[in-house]
Amino acid sequence: MNKHIKLALIFAAAALAGTGCTVDDYNDAYLDGFDSDQEVTDIQTVSYTLTDADYSSVANNAANKAIAEAAGPEAVEALAAVGTAKCFSEAAPAETYLPAFVSAGYNSYLSNGSTVTVTYHKATAQAEEIVKLTAAETYTVTGENYKSVWGETPANYFTPSKPLEGYADKFLSAAYPDATEGTVKLVSYNYSDSEPSTGGESAATSIDESFAGGLNAWQIVKGESSSTWTLDSYNGVNSAKVSAFKTEGAQDLWLISEKVNLSASEQPQLAFDVKISYWTHDGLQVLVSTDYNGVTPEEATWTDLTHCFAFDGSTAGKWYTAGICDMSAYKSDAVYIAFRYTGNAAEEKTTTYQIGNIQLGDGVVTAAGKELFSDAFEAVDAENNKIFDKWDVKAVADETKQWYLTTYSNNTYAQETANKAAGAVESWLVTKEPIAVPAFDAEGMTVLGFDLKIGYWNADCLTVLASENYTGDVSAAEWTDLTAHFLIPQTPTGGYADNFSAAGLAPLYQFAGKSVYIAFRYQGNGAEKRTTTYQVDNVKVASISRNAASAASTLAAMTRAAMVKERYAAYTFNGTNWEPTPDTAVINPEDYEAMGSSHPNFSSSFSPDVYLPVYLKLKYPYAQPEETKDIAYQYYEDNVTSPRADRYAFDGSQWTKVEAYETLEGPFKKVDGKWSFNPSLTIVVAPDKSELSKSIYQAGVDWVIANKDPMYRYDNRSDSYMTDSEYYSGCAVGYTNLNWRINTLPKYYWGPAGEDISAYENWASDDKEAARASYAAFYAETEKRFGEVMSGALGTLYPNVKMIDGIDVIYTLEFMLYTQHIGSSTGKVTHAFEFKLVADGKFEYVRMYALAPEFELMRDENFK
Repeated sequence: MNKHIKLALIFAAAALAGTGCTVDDYNDAYLDGFDSDQEVTDIQTVSYTLTDADYSSVANNAANKAIAEAAGPEAVEALAAVGTAKCFSEAAPAETYLPAFVSAGYNSYLSNGSTVTVTYHKATAQAEEIVKLTAAETYTVTGENYKSVWGETPANYFTPSKPLEGYADKFLSAAYPDATEGTVKLVSYNYSDSEPSTGGESAATSIDESFAGGLNAWQIVKGESSSTWTLDSYNGVNSAKVSAFKTEGAQDLWLISEKVNLSASEQPQLAFDVKISYWTHDGLQVLVSTDYNGVTPEEATWTDLTHCFAFDGSTAGKWYTAGICDMSAYKSDAVYIAFRYTGNAAEEKTTTYQIGNIQLGDGVVTAAGKELFSDAFEAVDAENNKIFDKWDVKAVADETKQWYLTTYSNNTYAQETANKAAGAVESWLVTKEPIAVPAFDAEGMTVLGFDLKIGYWNADCLTVLASENYTGDVSAAEWTDLTAHFLIPQTPTGGYADNFSAAGLAPLYQFAGKSVYIAFRYQGNGAEKRTTTYQVDNVKVASISRNAASAASTLAAMTRAAMVKERYAAYTFNGTNWEPTPDTAVINPEDYEAMGSSHPNFSSSFSPDVYLPVYLKLKYPYAQPEETKDIAYQYYEDNVTSPRADRYAFDGSQWTKVEAYETLEGPFKKVDGKWSFNPSLTIVVAPDKSELSKSIYQAGVDWVIANKDPMYRYDNRSDSYMTDSEYYSGCAVGYTNLNWRINTLPKYYWGPAGEDISAYENWASDDKEAARASYAAFYAETEKRFGEVMSGALGTLYPNVKMIDGIDVIYTLEFMLYTQHIGSSTGKVTHAFEFKLVADGKFEYVRMYALAPEFELMRDENFK
């Protein structure tokens, strides 16, 4: 039954649910004679060629992963390599892992007895090491590893005096105590040509980072994470980019600046631009530390500055200034700035962040820009009394305690406190009119700022809020809390601060293109001693601009070695120790840059096939003929970067890639609901003019045309050449059976080719013995010819079928024969023909038999 019909029946039956009409009622009414208890079958022979994406599906199939995990770590790695190397291997055979893939694709509509022949790639014997290299897990040298190398010297890299080779065995042996001989790992590490300074170094005084020189001035710490921070260059904009998209496991990635001393700055600030793409989670923190040891960030004390910045996932891939953070509190200590990204693809936490134009120090803001709102609380009425002319004062609790104006040293400001209140105090200071915020990035960065002075702090009582729908009732409006963007001190606890200080700047990107009310809310309680006094002045909303970073990095003094580079190396366990994998090179980020790429990977537009031969010639100038090298590299495809590897051979003048796989065909058959590898294949050449049937017949015709007298394709009756029929063995594409009629085949088609057909002329004789002899001779000759033809045709149809030690591979073809029987008419009877694989892609005819034994061609009953 056609699978589309079957699905229609299923859908029709499903539609009956809840209607009161049963499936049997439907069958009786519309499918006369249909037996609902009879199993619907669809036995087919299908051919399928795996795509690159299919290999990934095989590697990620849950059933396959369970098989590999049961077999051990090496099997798990080998299965993972199927997805990256795009081929199977001895360690991950197609016979083991294709059944689950076939089941997922065909099990729902193909019945028992069906066969799916899959064309796939398998790594050649010499390429097995390539597959292992492709699947190799990456070990990242840790901060603790570096500390064991350098002791108290703050260095997170290897150097000429302390190379990786001297320490890799120790690190890898500790990380993989159960490794087996032949296991391959990639090692990710940092390297510098310069030795670290042991003291006396001075810190930089600012950061002015455009990333024009890459990420070299920044330290990347990624621990066990499979992703990393990378340099991105697009439309002239350089940035540090990070994402957890299509990664394995949790990602924890640090991008850390050099040490910066801000003591000489007057009013230092930190600012940077950000672009957020494919937002799924808030995954970026901005941190500052004064005690980072330059190696292990997990041992340092970090203060979170994220609240100073706006990371708006709705900005849809647009660059904007994330915020401007006041760093005056750090003028007395040298600091490190860190961007820390956390994500996990399995938890759909894969947001992409790009960071650029980073500045730390003075002169970050260049101009105040357009002022949208300003109030220094100097307004007076007709009697010269100070008044709130731009603010509403709202008391929610204790109307006697409200925001009020006061003057000290000729400066007027707004003040509120719960001092001497009997109980709870809640007072609001809200702008009377909404403030129109410009459209996104239309006039620079729109921010809210104010000056603040604290008196007698004993509790946090102040919040800064914004609303789009305030109409006079603070309790009815929806408010966004902006307090985290400001530095609101918790001192002094006695008396007042000496001076007003800038509280910070809150970016208003989320209100771009909208109108917003700003509010200061005081919440205290006199009875509970929550009575802190807050004085607010110089409230402003303005669009501001800032300098663009002009250098790769103007860090004045480097505390870690200049130009620290991220590198990779391959190591193999020899059963006792870890040693560099012989004849193997790994392409490093600096190599991609030298080749002219702005990304640390190859891609379809930056092909490894073009650049690797040149790379090898430069790297190994004294290579000898027949020398080979395995090359591991990163390749970007379908929005993900993954490892790949190739083998190259040197012929004395150039390096050429060695084909890493062979193309094979594997038949998989469904028996008792289970798919399994079955090298013997049965092909039903049904009388239905299907593409499969026509391809089988055409292969026979093509073989005869190529290998026999042209007369066997000449139609004497129409006087025209035929290319879809042959009369040597009876194949005809336009018909649905083999033409084995004795009254036509020898007489009309064998004769013109010079055949002696006298042995078949008695086929219609009344002498049954003579007739029987004619039939016997005819069918023997026809079977011989068909066996010859179809053996050759199978070789052209299945050239990639390989011999299997200890297994006879038999291909059985079922054909409908159009035959002549003694007595009167013709008969159409299905016969099976067996062919044995005798060499790769070469078949030999074995035998023929009728599927209905009573119609065996040479049975005596056919001649009665």
